Amino acid sequence: MLEGRLLLINPWQTYEKKLESEYQSYIPYGLACIAAIGESESFNTRIVDCLEDETTTEIGDKVRYGKTPAEVEKIIKEFKPDIVGISATFSMFEKDATEVANMVKKIDSSIIVILGGVTATLPEIYISLLHNNDVYDIMSRGEGEYTFIDLLRNYNKKEKKIDNLSSIKGIAYKENGDIIVTDDRPFIEDLDTLPFPALHLLNLDKVFNNKYYSRWRNNPSNKRTIPIFTSRGCPFNCCFCSVHSQVGYRHRTYSIEYVISLMKKCIFDYGINHFHFEDDNLTLDIERAKRLFKEIAKLNITWDTPNGVRADRIDDEMVQLMIESGLTSLSIAAESGNEQVRMKIIHKNLKTESIINAVRICDKYDLPCIVFFVLGFPGETMENIEDTVRFAKEITNKYNTINMIFIANPLPGTELSKISAENGYFEKEMTNSDYFVAIRANQSSMIKTPEFDKKKIFLLLKQELDSPEYSVHNIAQPMFWANTLIANQRAKRVFPRMSNKKVNWEWIGE
Repeated sequence: MLEGRLLLINPWQTYEKKLESEYQSYIPYGLACIAAIGESESFNTRIVDCLEDETTTEIGDKVRYGKTPAEVEKIIKEFKPDIVGISATFSMFEKDATEVANMVKKIDSSIIVILGGVTATLPEIYISLLHNNDVYDIMSRGEGEYTFIDLLRNYNKKEKKIDNLSSIKGIAYKENGDIIVTDDRPFIEDLDTLPFPALHLLNLDKVFNNKYYSRWRNNPSNKRTIPIFTSRGCPFNCCFCSVHSQVGYRHRTYSIEYVISLMKKCIFDYGINHFHFEDDNLTLDIERAKRLFKEIAKLNITWDTPNGVRADRIDDEMVQLMIESGLTSLSIAAESGNEQVRMKIIHKNLKTESIINAVRICDKYDLPCIVFFVLGFPGETMENIEDTVRFAKEITNKYNTINMIFIANPLPGTELSKISAENGYFEKEMTNSDYFVAIRANQSSMIKTPEFDKKKIFLLLKQELDSPEYSVHNIAQPMFWANTLIANQRAKRVFPRMSNKKVNWEWIGE
């Protein structure tokens, strides 16, 4: 007998028109993980992925992507859920999530609405949401699977409420006007206890055929691509990273057997033939990683690393195993070309020689190597920033790397945000859309220190890169490589749909 009806919603997303080119749809992997918990707890579970639709709706100076409110309202009324879980993976889209929550409560105020994701985890966001809205009943903080097990097991169907809230770890809720925050829930140690994500509840054919699906990622042509994780947690402490609120510092791994079984299910049940390994530290345990790649080699698929790996966890044997197992490109998170900035300001604890060694090995085996750099940290000087741009030029000239440059984004809950606020470096009070603008090199400055502002960085990039020696793409988030036969061929393998049109170095900020 089913215990209740659980509806999980990935909301539509609303962009300012000037930012609409940044939109891409994705697979709501986290919701699929929670949906698997719902099914294991005998709840009739359904996922509404608004972003599976290509629908766009203009609303004044904004554009909304995904299912319309009318479509979502119809689904809610027909399904008649007891509990609705809403994903707010990115704080930039909190208003969309809240709009969905409002809709749910207008349809039936007895429906329990639970918000999950980073928006429900950071106190600087969820406290104000609970204070200012009556549409959220519960915030699910941090990893959600075990929390949802407790919430569903305590669901009182007769009274349409969840009992024993004060004893359920990892949540926040409002009671008699007060915000109650329960004890933190320990992060899940044995990840193998979790069921496979309920991908069967997603319309994957529709997702893959969506023209916006993962369009800015390095997706090979004619591939059915899906994200996958082999681990959670990061023991490092980069000042700009917000991952710890969700998955903690301790590095926890799924067994290799679990990962291979999940991959086989994706291959045979859903026709997946390319995987994005989304781990923050895929190669942290070098020997485990090598054993994993040996097993992946038996699956006849391809894969990549969108979030990047640490350069000091790469060696010659590993790169060979990666290539043999289907790796199409390797992303490395270098962050800065100045070692002191990397160590003392970013807290990356990564030596320059490790970065050079990693890109050298990739070049040796003709493996496209994407290197991430971030500019504009409080404490950096323009000379430091010049060091990074010139280092990026050096490694693409010598090792044919594809370099991607971002501007430091002071996301809520990060050390970068705290430092910027304490020192008065914010140019304005940040709005949700400002976090989109913040990482873009040619748009309004969000952080200004005595040493730099974003426009200075933009002009430096133009001075250094606006040259026939380099192939430059996407000025908002500059990507460049040496304009040589080898580098161009490797870039084309990674980005087969990349235009050769010359970019326009235009500053569009204030």
